[in-house]
Amino acid sequence: MSQRVIKALSALEIGKGDILYIASDITSFAIEVVNAKQDINECFNELISGLQNLVGDSGTLMFPIYSWDFNKGKSFDIRYTVGGTGALSNWILKNRPDFIRTAHPIYSFMVWGKDANMLASMNNIDCFGQFSPFGYMYKCDAKMIFFNVPIRRGVTFTHYVEESLQVPYRYFKPFSAKYIDSNGIESNRTYVMYVRDMNIKSKEYMPDSFYKDIVKEIKFDSFYIKLLGSRDTFRLTADDLLNNGGKNIYKFENYELDWSNKSYYKNR
Repeated sequence: MSQRVIKALSALEIGKGDILYIASDITSFAIEVVNAKQDINECFNELISGLQNLVGDSGTLMFPIYSWDFNKGKSFDIRYTVGGTGALSNWILKNRPDFIRTAHPIYSFMVWGKDANMLASMNNIDCFGQFSPFGYMYKCDAKMIFFNVPIRRGVTFTHYVEESLQVPYRYFKPFSAKYIDSNGIESNRTYVMYVRDMNIKSKEYMPDSFYKDIVKEIKFDSFYIKLLGSRDTFRLTADDLLNNGGKNIYKFENYELDWSNKSYYKNR
């Protein structure tokens, strides 16, 4: 099972030295494993080890393990707080000590490979800034993998584009709560997130068809894998926001994207 996934990724020209961001919905994968009467932990280990072999020691793997409890004033423990972005990342947290978790309490990643220690040492207070893992993805043109998940559900990188452009419908908001580090030491910390104005009614849109000119895709069995380059995604998203009113990014109900109104949000 896992080998078929790795073979498909190889067909998408993923190889040594690549930086992979991996968003996944492993429900179908887990069902097939159970139906085949295979051990789920063994298959997950095989999948992760296969990805490591694919990119090699010169590559880097990034699995999102975002948690939004810190936004609600709940404590974050880098060792144990589970994420809300997929079972595979949480499985890595509990079962793969060769991975490290990055430090941000809201947008953290399980990372492995050449740049893992660098990513884990980042002290970015801002979720989506240029000195965050998202900034690293842009600078290194990381390949974003979407395994059985629609692109819009996994392309958090969009928020990096929004912050880079300083879109007028978002503003910086601080969040504070208890933080427990890898040594079990507690402290009160404050982090900043570029949040959407809740007075603006909108729904995230980003249909997969929006990315048709830059996406690579492969289907096999009951699975599909899509690949986007970070820089191509930045260019496409920025162009839509700057020149098309963001119509492929959001369905605004009571708002039109107005770049002349940026100053309204700067001191909120």
